[in-house]
Amino acid sequence: MTIEIIGIGTILAGLWVLWQGPIAAFWVMALAALLGAAAAFKVPALGDASVPPVVVVAIFLAMTVALRPRLRTAALESLAPAGPGFWVLLFTIYAVATAFFMPRLFQGLTYAYSLARNDADIGIVSLPLKPRAANATQAFYLIADLGCFMSTWALMVRDQARGITNALIVCAVVLLASAVADVATHYTDTGFLLSWLRNANYRMLESGEIGGFKRIVGTFTEAGAFGYAALGFHAFTLSLWLYGFRTRITGSLALLLAVSLLLSTSTTAYGSLAMFSSLMLVSALVKLANGQATGRDCSYLFIVSMIPFLLLVVILFVPSIWSAVTGLYDAAVFNKLASQSGIERMRWNYFALQNFWDTSGFGAGLGSVRASSFVVGLLANTGVLGLLLFVVTLASVFTMGRPISFEDVVARAGLHACLALFGSACISAGSVDLGFLFFIFFALAASGRHLRELAAPALVKSNPLIAVGM
Repeated sequence: MTIEIIGIGTILAGLWVLWQGPIAAFWVMALAALLGAAAAFKVPALGDASVPPVVVVAIFLAMTVALRPRLRTAALESLAPAGPGFWVLLFTIYAVATAFFMPRLFQGLTYAYSLARNDADIGIVSLPLKPRAANATQAFYLIADLGCFMSTWALMVRDQARGITNALIVCAVVLLASAVADVATHYTDTGFLLSWLRNANYRMLESGEIGGFKRIVGTFTEAGAFGYAALGFHAFTLSLWLYGFRTRITGSLALLLAVSLLLSTSTTAYGSLAMFSSLMLVSALVKLANGQATGRDCSYLFIVSMIPFLLLVVILFVPSIWSAVTGLYDAAVFNKLASQSGIERMRWNYFALQNFWDTSGFGAGLGSVRASSFVVGLLANTGVLGLLLFVVTLASVFTMGRPISFEDVVARAGLHACLALFGSACISAGSVDLGFLFFIFFALAASGRHLRELAAPALVKSNPLIAVGM
């Protein structure tokens, strides 16, 4: 294993958070999750696989939680049977087991598109199914995701919701700053200033353009990965704004993140933003019909309804801008499937489904198959049982009723972010691992039910009418 300069900084940051405590560790981990193109270590034994900084910091976060009895108990409680954490645990155990057994059980039975590290071919290529380094790395990432979930859940239920929220808001600001820096360095030919953040053994697409627009990648490898992170933070900050938390900051961030998604030139970002916005629009309309809409719900409806009129104004008075926008739309959306990238991704999905059938619905094993949709990848890698376990896991965080506390508001915001990221992953995610950002938001959403149960007795005590159903 070789250590990079970023890795040295990551270890020093980890030692610092051991002294500072869990909430400081969470801050560093959340910020490290934005370094999608960076590597702290490289492991030659696994085909020179890159270990991102967030994995290292997540280990230090787990250590800070384990060293504190109260938090350690809460982390273990997150896995209580029938709760969301229990289903995350079952899904992780099953997926990791498939990574070990399935490639050996079905070895040579089918050809699969996967990341070749130890073969003569480097990249995403079709090879006979057999155990590969990707099986080990994907299993390791899922286990790290589980640890991230447990640690974040423990902090949420031990009165650290405000600190977590502040950290995620700062992350949203940093993400926007990285987008500005990416665009600025591209057009000033100073991209080398960010090259130290792009040292991982991944395919870097930081200098691409579509329709004359720079593809925004920030500190990630490509526009789709940036869009995935930006969408999660957009959903989180928009939800906080709708529930009235720091409306000036969260509202401004939600708007700026939406703009960054529109400028990212990512087809996935456009599709997932449209799906999430439609979901939020329907939710606001339902609240309005039930007489439960707030002023911010009405403002959101007004802003969304004004978009067609703004487009009409642009068409009539600034035709040059409209021509540029339509050119971008044609390149990024309308003609996407006819592009080399679109054809390649459709080929991945086709063969991934073929792998699913060739393995009789059991899947080829976690990390064995590369796809271009989370659902297809889940079926191809972990089979029907893996898909069912994940569906139950996601369904377990849904809650009904209006928020009853600040922690509940944060949990609802986390749920909205999870749904947004899940929608984005269904469009183009290449693997089963949804990333640390997803599991951070999922931990917030999962804590909602537990926090509501804790708050219910206090509400009954303060309002006896609740106890008699009035």
